[in-house]
Amino acid sequence: MKRALGAWALALWALCGALPARAATDAGRELRLELALIAGDARQLVEPAKSARRREGLSERVRSGLGTLAIEARQAAQADGRGDPQLAAALGELSGLFTAGKLPEFAQAAAQLAAAYPLDLSYFEPLAATAPRIEKGGSIYRRYCIGCHASPDPRAANPAPDLFRTARTEPRAEFLARLLGGIHGDRATTLENPFSDEELASLAAYFLAGKDRPPASGSKR
Repeated sequence: MKRALGAWALALWALCGALPARAATDAGRELRLELALIAGDARQLVEPAKSARRREGLSERVRSGLGTLAIEARQAAQADGRGDPQLAAALGELSGLFTAGKLPEFAQAAAQLAAAYPLDLSYFEPLAATAPRIEKGGSIYRRYCIGCHASPDPRAANPAPDLFRTARTEPRAEFLARLLGGIHGDRATTLENPFSDEELASLAAYFLAGKDRPPASGSKR
């Protein structure tokens, strides 16, 4: 039997259904990115296999993201030169679902909102995994990323993920959104992405190729 939905969940779904899919070239990339990241975290949050510690970390990350959405929505509206009352209402209902602990409904509503305001990934899809890109991605990874991502702390609530594994197991759009989002652990670690789109495309090509994965520090080939 399907889980009964509260009135506000149904209202949010109706709002999402009424929202037109915005063109990927519209202003508001940061808003769309945050929506994609929250939808991805919400998807993981309702996975039965997640540990209590990991759920705690994901919840903190979602809470932090929800706190910035209203600001990003206002900034996107100013950039577009028009308001979006439907989006404002949907964001309010989304936060209400999370606060009330209605996680399955929250996850589905977050996915619908992210679909209504899609992140423009046209630079990365289809991804041309050329040899120069893979080589460049490996160089960036070894210089900037390997220190945290090669040996994640299993005790951390939001450990730095194994990027080779997430490239294989996460939905492609979600994985690319996480690359665009930069370091997205929690309030203490979230940093803006320092890389250009071309550098990120190179990283994506490198992780998806997965052939030259360097060993963790101290390990032997």
